Amino acid sequence: MAASLFGHADEATSAAGLTRRHALSAGAVLLAGSAHHQSPTRQGKVNFGSNRLEWANFKRAVPLAEVARIYHHGLNRFPDSWPTTEGKRQILSFEPHPGDLLAGKLDIRLLAMARNAPGGAVLVPWYEAGPADPRNYNRYGSFVTARNVQACQRYLHRLLGRTNVRVGSIICGPAIQLHAWIAPGLPRYYDDIDGDWFLSGGTFEVARFERRQLENLSVWRRKSGLKWPRIGVAETNCGHRRKQAEWFSLLADYLGSHGGGDVCTFWAESRARQGSAASPWPPRPEVIARLRYLSLLYGGFSSIPA
Repeated sequence: MAASLFGHADEATSAAGLTRRHALSAGAVLLAGSAHHQSPTRQGKVNFGSNRLEWANFKRAVPLAEVARIYHHGLNRFPDSWPTTEGKRQILSFEPHPGDLLAGKLDIRLLAMARNAPGGAVLVPWYEAGPADPRNYNRYGSFVTARNVQACQRYLHRLLGRTNVRVGSIICGPAIQLHAWIAPGLPRYYDDIDGDWFLSGGTFEVARFERRQLENLSVWRRKSGLKWPRIGVAETNCGHRRKQAEWFSLLADYLGSHGGGDVCTFWAESRARQGSAASPWPPRPEVIARLRYLSLLYGGFSSIPA
């Protein structure tokens, strides 16, 4: 597991001194040790990043960071042009009124915004929407329904199909319970997930974490029609600060052996969210060292055809 491989990595090797040859060698050992996964594995690149609030600090600490997570809250609020100052790519979420979007009233603005987007940019309507209502979307009224969220995803996918913007879904909770909120045929499928959800007595329940992620992958496979859909984690951290490094290793281990994907860390003053809390920047030095190590270890891989 990641914890056993990385247990002394930060003390033995700094990210600056880790060569690509060493990284690939370590990666081969890691992936060979992933045979316990209950699914055929496929090696892939893991792209690390952070939320926009701490992007500049994260990038200085983790030079190989690529992905910025950007939030736009409020009905029909999104930028006039794609935000390119943070990250090589961006995952942008917004809250379009379904009636306005589906009537084409936002088309001109959306196409103008997408015009300067880099390759692989991602746009997500109504992230974390679902029956548990973790984002308290019900404050907007009854229009944030599974049917409308799917319709928004489908519409944006068609509208932006000839641009660099890819449309995705971001869920919060088990995908098996959120089928109705996830449109088929999307280019990107993500979940927001915190390490606290899998801690018990100060120890990660690795089997439970892997079972959740494999169940999610099964749903995303059916939705996409692909054996290896483009997946990732769009928001993550662990409120237990001494467990953050281990949590990021666990995520990287799973994604790295299941086709790769994005890992967007989230940093802010502590806030309650389903029994967990985000952490302020900066984290403990060993967490930064681990993130640098992981970004190099997993950053050089290309996906292997299934």
